[in-house]
Amino acid sequence: MALRNSHFTRTDSVQAGRHAQRFHPRRDLLLTSIVTLSILVPRSTVPAQPTETIRVELKLQTGGAIAGAVVDHTDHGLVVVNKSTPYVFAWSELKPGSALGTKRALIVFERGSDELIASDYFDLGRFALMVDRSDVAALNFRRAQELDASLKPQVKASFEAYRTHKKNRKLTQQRLSVAASADQHGEASTQRETGPDSSHPEMGTRRVDTAVPVTTDLLAGRSDDVLAAYKKFGDKVTEVLGRSIVLVESEHFLIWTDWSKRYQGRLVLWAEAMYTALCSQFGLDPSGNIFLTKCPVFCFRSPQRFKKFAKYFDGYEAMDAIGYTRSIEANGHVHVALLRRGSSLADFDRFAYTLVHEGAHAFMHRLHSTKLIPHWVNEGVAEMTAERVLGDRCPAGENAQLLARQYARFGWPVVDFLRDHRPIEVHEYPLACSLIMHMETAGADRLTGFIRALKGGHSVSDALSRQYDGWTLAQLVEDWRMGYRQEDNVRSSVPNSQVPPHKSRKP
Repeated sequence: MALRNSHFTRTDSVQAGRHAQRFHPRRDLLLTSIVTLSILVPRSTVPAQPTETIRVELKLQTGGAIAGAVVDHTDHGLVVVNKSTPYVFAWSELKPGSALGTKRALIVFERGSDELIASDYFDLGRFALMVDRSDVAALNFRRAQELDASLKPQVKASFEAYRTHKKNRKLTQQRLSVAASADQHGEASTQRETGPDSSHPEMGTRRVDTAVPVTTDLLAGRSDDVLAAYKKFGDKVTEVLGRSIVLVESEHFLIWTDWSKRYQGRLVLWAEAMYTALCSQFGLDPSGNIFLTKCPVFCFRSPQRFKKFAKYFDGYEAMDAIGYTRSIEANGHVHVALLRRGSSLADFDRFAYTLVHEGAHAFMHRLHSTKLIPHWVNEGVAEMTAERVLGDRCPAGENAQLLARQYARFGWPVVDFLRDHRPIEVHEYPLACSLIMHMETAGADRLTGFIRALKGGHSVSDALSRQYDGWTLAQLVEDWRMGYRQEDNVRSSVPNSQVPPHKSRKP
């Protein structure tokens, strides 16, 4: 299938181009660390923020790994620099063993000794609960109480808070399922009831040009005709990938999925919540429809199906992607394809993050016009939307703030990033998100006008000047930096010469 008029946005299964899928058995890391310590820069006297650092190897929940020097860490996550490029991760995005090993190594490093004190073990215990390792927490709490018996009430309170949190998470998931089921039945969904597919289809070997795409001709008619064409396309998807794929229809979406029936309603809730949030963001009536008709979304739990769909129907090698959006500027068509890995609460949270992010791209493609906008704007809005819709279940907002603090603190270059129209890397999404969030602080109407100008064909510089009192890109970046410096004056006082250099982007 020719893709000359197509545009793809993609969510990777691992950040930062870590394409090798490497897994490790879970291990108890009370006393063992996977982190290699190495001094990178001279010791500084800056209070509470040592500029000595350690080099770590992080193992990700979604597979893959990355090594780098830690330049900052908080209760939310950490920032590492690898080959002059910064990466930010929430602790929840790391495998529990990796997070625990890294946290312990940071405590040892900052203590300056392997001889930890009671409060260090207590902190490790609380951290272990945060990454859902109550067994490791118990070991660390026991050691803390051996050194300081007065910590016993705090240990008890920590376990009680942990149990309450887990109970609330479970209740939230149950309420979500009930609400999704009620919404699904209330919408009079059109589902084809079939038995489970006995086997997953093999990866397709047919040439892509034999596939049945949604063509310009199919989209040339009225919305009813387009809806019929989409459903015909969905029938073809079912024919190729298996009869266990069913259609779940909502007010604004046609969702084809191989998920079990008990979870299908969640897809409707997340998609419609994303749609409502973006309508609110841009001052649109959510009862209307920004799409040609209902937007097609394909949600798989089978990696084989996801990859075959991408190859067969879009001519796209999905590689390590877990989601992508295909948008066609010429005819306004857009569809989304997504993969859910696993069935844990965290797996569903990650999927919801991907669905809202990619769904936001579909919405943005249709907003005002079908003209493509710069990738950093597109990704920044998608990340901000995921944070707004999912809240604490999504690390996007906190990651953006943590990474932006480093750019402000160390003076890393940004202007070329804003000028560049090339696709940005996944590790740059938090940077884009922080810039979009900052632009909104000057007024949601200004950000809306900025995006409207881009959709009208104006350049980034011209759109910014029109909506932000003549600002240049350099002025935007300086104002953005200043906001983070004001939040963190101590961090911003670290000399730039003591920081690993950040790789600048060429215009």
